[in-house]
Amino acid sequence: MTAITDADQIKKLGEFEDPLTFFPTLGAAVGKLISQVRSQEKNAPKSAVFRKAAEFRKQATTTTELDHSGGRLVELSGFRGGAKLVQRLLATPRNSEARLILVKHALQHPETDNPLIFRDALALCFLEIELGVLNADNLRLAQLIQRRYLGSLILALEDIVSHEAAASGEGSTQRKGIWYLKEIAKNIKLRSLDSDFVIDLPSVLETGRLRRDDVVRKFGGLAEVLGNLPLAKHCHERMHGILEKVHKQLPIAGCHRSILLRKNVRLQMVAFTAGQRELESQISEQMETAMSLLKQSLKLLGRTGTRQERAVCVREFGLLTQTFHQYMPRLGHPLTRSHTSNLEMAIGLLRKIAGERGIPELQQKLVKSLDELKVLGEVADEEKPDEEKTSPLDEKPVNKFFDKGVPEDQSFRSDHDESGNKRPSFFEKQLPKDL
Repeated sequence: MTAITDADQIKKLGEFEDPLTFFPTLGAAVGKLISQVRSQEKNAPKSAVFRKAAEFRKQATTTTELDHSGGRLVELSGFRGGAKLVQRLLATPRNSEARLILVKHALQHPETDNPLIFRDALALCFLEIELGVLNADNLRLAQLIQRRYLGSLILALEDIVSHEAAASGEGSTQRKGIWYLKEIAKNIKLRSLDSDFVIDLPSVLETGRLRRDDVVRKFGGLAEVLGNLPLAKHCHERMHGILEKVHKQLPIAGCHRSILLRKNVRLQMVAFTAGQRELESQISEQMETAMSLLKQSLKLLGRTGTRQERAVCVREFGLLTQTFHQYMPRLGHPLTRSHTSNLEMAIGLLRKIAGERGIPELQQKLVKSLDELKVLGEVADEEKPDEEKTSPLDEKPVNKFFDKGVPEDQSFRSDHDESGNKRPSFFEKQLPKDL
């Protein structure tokens, strides 16, 4: 058997046959590599002679299929120094340095090169972050190689589709898949972390040792990055587990969980729009969970949070509320009076951080969304008898922030009291510049 190099064999890839399975298919590939590493570690021969023999047997198969050592990647890319790296990985499966050198080498190839080079590099990179310690370097590489493989796969699909259309005179069923991949690529933005960022999620989950500063700063940035890396399934699970444990003591944890869920929902909505209607309940449940977590955080931060924590949480509340407004109708769910209340609350709170980047634009979107609801409410009233006419904002006094249990702390009450008088400012001082 020879290494895969031609279009006919590339077309056998799961994500090529059905691009909507891009993440599940590649997730299974990463899972296979994780199993390989753990199996090798569990069954490693104790004798040096037997270890050498096992490595030799392994080397005979690594250039024909995906393997944790990166043998096929080295052969396809023509990496001259790659053979030594393969040997190092065969001997020590958790050799992070060798594995990431292979990923960096793959990124030197143009997007028009063999897609399998980038596919193997992507699987190796996500193997690394699922098994090892997360740092700025491996998370940056994961984002880059994910984007590179998406671009390469799109080019390969478009090339084959154009040839099929020219031969048959008909359109291809892959056009929807190409649209899906392009939308995913648009929605996945590159996020940077501090150069000294490092965290061992398995260790933190096991020991529970976590400083407040880690939750506020490290997990905030990590949520933004991991939200764009759905293939890092175990990292997502660990992060949710850690943040769930510390939520009551460190309320900002709920905000970071909301970021993860919201970003995941955004990618799932692309698949839903492309035809995966079975995702409807999963998407709506994740949004409801995120909103519940975020409201709990807002309540608690009203009593104990710093100004910076409150500002981060308010921004996320605005983003999630706008996500609700956009997605719920598309999922077939009506927008409730609770959503109207959330819009009013978000608009009011965002005024307190209006000087921050992107906040004025977000506030404008929310104001437009609220205006849309008011117009819909007026149209609905016109269709009722006069005695039944009412505005969704005037039926009952609407709690400006939460359905129940609003804290007495002034920071999270409405801008105006029942008499229409303006309440005290949300922030007593200017926000920090590095938010």
